[in-house]
Amino acid sequence: MLIQCAKDAKETGITLSALYDVICIYAQNLKYLNDKLTELDEMIQRLAITIPEVSLISSIPGFGKRLSSVIVSEVGDISRFNNAKQLVAYCGIDPSVKQSGNFVGTKNKFTKRGSAYIRKALYIAATISVRKDSKARCVNPVIYDYYQKKIKSKPKKQALGAVMNKLVRIIFSVLKNKHPFVMITPEEQIKLYRSKAA
Repeated sequence: MLIQCAKDAKETGITLSALYDVICIYAQNLKYLNDKLTELDEMIQRLAITIPEVSLISSIPGFGKRLSSVIVSEVGDISRFNNAKQLVAYCGIDPSVKQSGNFVGTKNKFTKRGSAYIRKALYIAATISVRKDSKARCVNPVIYDYYQKKIKSKPKKQALGAVMNKLVRIIFSVLKNKHPFVMITPEEQIKLYRSKAA
C-alpha cells in the first residue's frame, strides 16, 4: 500500500505534505495490526500451555508450540478418528484417485480436502524435520533418514509429501496413546522387535 501510494503521488503530482500524511496513516494502520497480531499470538501461547495435546505434539522434533497449537485446533478431538489413515485423509494429504472405466490409480497430488492451515503447518514441520541444525545435527534423525530414502526414488516435493504423511501418523499415535514422542531409530526398533520375539 505504501509503495502504491508513492507511485500514485508521483503520477498525479500530489504535494509531498499530502503524501507524508497518507504514508503516516498507512504506517499507523500497519503498527496497529502488528500490535494486535502480537497480542493474539501471546494469547495463543498462554492458552497452548494449558492444553495437554499441544505438549504431546511439541514433543515431536520439528514441532514448536505454535505449529502444535494449529494442529490441535484443526484436528480437535482425536477420538473422532479410528485410525491414522482417517486423520491423513482429514488433513488432505492422501493421494488423489484417478479413475477411468475399470482402471483405478493414484495421482501424485494431494486431495487437499480439509484445512489448508493444517497442511501448511505440516509442510513447515516437514521441512524443519528434514534439515540439519547449525552443528550439522539432524533435527529429527528418523524423519531425516526416511526423507533421504524417499528422494532416491521420488521428486523432492513427493518425498516431502511422504514425510508429511509420516508425521501425521506419528501425531495420531502420540495423541491416541497420550504419551510424548520417543525417538526410536530403525536399529533400536529391530532390537526391540527381536527382544519381544524371543
